[in-house]
Amino acid sequence: MANLTDDPAVPLAGMPARIERGNLHDEVVAVLRERIIQDELSPGTRIQEAELCEQFGISRTPLREAIRVLVAEGLVTLLPRRGAVVATPTQDEIQGLFYALGAIESVCAPIACENFTADDIAFIEREHVAMLEHQANGRIKDYYRANQAIHDSIVRGAHNQFLIAQHRSLGIRITRDRFFIEITDAAWRRSLGEHERILELVQQRDGLGLAAMMQQHMIGSWKDFDAGYNRPKPAAKAVSVRS
Repeated sequence: MANLTDDPAVPLAGMPARIERGNLHDEVVAVLRERIIQDELSPGTRIQEAELCEQFGISRTPLREAIRVLVAEGLVTLLPRRGAVVATPTQDEIQGLFYALGAIESVCAPIACENFTADDIAFIEREHVAMLEHQANGRIKDYYRANQAIHDSIVRGAHNQFLIAQHRSLGIRITRDRFFIEITDAAWRRSLGEHERILELVQQRDGLGLAAMMQQHMIGSWKDFDAGYNRPKPAAKAVSVRS
């Protein structure tokens, strides 16, 4: 796992000076979540309540409400005598996340293929093209955003709010964890090749084929993660799907 800290205060210079608009609770959640996902607040880092309240210009109440949301999402852990710290996921937990995401996507795929409109399929096609371009140019964060948009579209296509909410919550945690690993050329080829197949199955509205593919895809993603666990995390490299 990358950049664990034993305790203490980590500078929060990247935080906005104050939060002044909209719902304080939601805005604080969004800011802290993004910093955790992007590894700006690394696993084991203690959340400094007094410093955050001063920087945001808020009381402890909305901050503590935000921390409770992040605890529920699995991004923050409450520890005796240390308070809130950024969660350190285990390999067993991460494996469960990948498998659970694959199960949800597999269940949603046949229903989504029945529900997809032409606009829905066009959106997935655009995100697929964008994902390939981001990967080819080493834009790893943009790659994962486009990649996640495709997976989210399949789950949203089932029109089940419970499954959508569960998928989103698990997806947030996986997004953070993916930044901890080295992605090999073979892993890129597998993932991009499978996404080509996912797109074909969506276009064909092959629900059963897509269900099997989504489960296979997430199991493969776990195996790639497991192989790269604790290795340095380099920038993304362009890899041909067919090479």
